[in-house]
Amino acid sequence: MQYEITKEKSAEYLRQAIQHMSMQDAAFHPVSYAVWYEYSSGEHAHLIDEVNSLIEKEKKLNEKSTAQLFNKHIASLDADSAQDIVDRFNHVVSDISASTEKAGQDTSHFSKTLDAWSGELQQLDGEVSRHMVGLLSETANIQQSMQTLQHQLTTSLHEITDLKNEIIKAKQEAISDGLTGLMNRRGFDVTLKHSLESASDFEDTCLIIGDIDFFKRVNDSYGHLFGDKVIQAVARIMKTVSGDLYTAARYGGEEFVLLLPHTPLETAREVAETIRRHVANISIKNNVTSKLISNITISLGVTAYQAGETAESFLNRADQALYTSKAKGRNQVTLIADELAAA
Repeated sequence: MQYEITKEKSAEYLRQAIQHMSMQDAAFHPVSYAVWYEYSSGEHAHLIDEVNSLIEKEKKLNEKSTAQLFNKHIASLDADSAQDIVDRFNHVVSDISASTEKAGQDTSHFSKTLDAWSGELQQLDGEVSRHMVGLLSETANIQQSMQTLQHQLTTSLHEITDLKNEIIKAKQEAISDGLTGLMNRRGFDVTLKHSLESASDFEDTCLIIGDIDFFKRVNDSYGHLFGDKVIQAVARIMKTVSGDLYTAARYGGEEFVLLLPHTPLETAREVAETIRRHVANISIKNNVTSKLISNITISLGVTAYQAGETAESFLNRADQALYTSKAKGRNQVTLIADELAAA
């Protein structure tokens, strides 16, 4: 979702969103704010219709219904939406805070000026002096109100910082695989898209796809808990091999991917061979039998990005290389270059 609107309009959405939030059973947090900001903007008809329907039935939104609305209408469309909303929230309140601070300074200066004048005017006219005292009193009240508002805005800015940190954490969790800690498929697809968009025609970018051999047999023989241990062990290898240079992800089930920017095809093949060897050396204790299981292997496919192709084409070619490794007997690496893929 895009927010190509003025700061004034954004501030109005902010005001409306906070008003809506105060009337619900859900707490004040990034998810709730994102839902009501989007509702207030009037740009998302499906969200508005569903919110209105829920309000009509339940009177107020609770945590569950708010989270469902967020996941269905906001998070699924754009992972950066909530961050963008809170950034705008931060900018609006920062601007208001700065304006209030300036107004407070001006009021303080005005108060001092009036105070200086009052000493002189007291000597000239008692009536004028009394009016001046009243004016000074009102100015002091305004100054106190400004200080109170400034304090409230400062507190709000701290709360916004906390909200931003929560969103950063939530975004990270949204693109992470819970079992392995690697990036998940959603996160990898976004990373791959961005990487290909920024890659030049002469830049080497390679992809490795790996799939644990006979994983169903592993689960059937030793149980799903043991299967999880196998996945975690392979993930640790992928994480170690990727380091800070590459992006590793659990792409689904027992399948892993590794994106290698600025990497020649032959180097990518060597990286895949390293992964294959390390996986073949895995030994995991079976808690039921107390025996070490070491017959774990992985098949891998490697290919290089071709200028102008889609991410789907790139992935499909790597997948083709993977299934060639499977067809040839597993526990091996197959490399498909562009000329072989086109043949």
